[in-house]
Amino acid sequence: MSDDKDTGVIVLAAGSSSRLGEPKQLVEFKDQPLLQKVIKECEPLTFGSGIIVLGSNAEEIQQQIDPGSFTFVINEKWREGIASSIRKGVEETLKNHPDTENLLFLLSDQPFVSTELIRQLLTEHRKETKEITASSYKGDIGVPAIFSKSLFPLLLELSGDQGAKKIMKQHPERVVAVPFEMGHFDVDTPEDRNELHNFES
Repeated sequence: MSDDKDTGVIVLAAGSSSRLGEPKQLVEFKDQPLLQKVIKECEPLTFGSGIIVLGSNAEEIQQQIDPGSFTFVINEKWREGIASSIRKGVEETLKNHPDTENLLFLLSDQPFVSTELIRQLLTEHRKETKEITASSYKGDIGVPAIFSKSLFPLLLELSGDQGAKKIMKQHPERVVAVPFEMGHFDVDTPEDRNELHNFES
């Protein structure tokens, strides 16, 4: 078991899933909700803290998800967009764990995130060549991604529906990428959910 006590994990799971028509966090994949799978993939690793940021459908999600070592945090401003959840996660982490040196961001609707991918991101970030270690897929970069402490102020300045990718795009010289072949696949629509079932076996 690796030890990453100076790293906090923030799972962004506050969206309303309006295009899907049901909470994407609870969509079943391999006999468990997507959000539960993300939590499970983090279990073999030892982080300093873990937060799951909820918003829309928070009560329903809490009833069906075992957070394990994670703590549920409610983002009352979730309608603003993903930036509000990022800010909430950073603020809560630093309030309770002020010595946090790195933050790993995960989404609840990327079904192919694995323990191995997270471990690769952590290993690359430990080399300290860049301040952001991001996933790369289909010619793009994004989450899962790790941000060093020097960039926490920029995360807290995000607004609206601007996610952490905005900072990556503005500061490409500060990013190192780790390949994540299926990173482009997330569950936003009924078509995505149906396609996901093709990967069950």
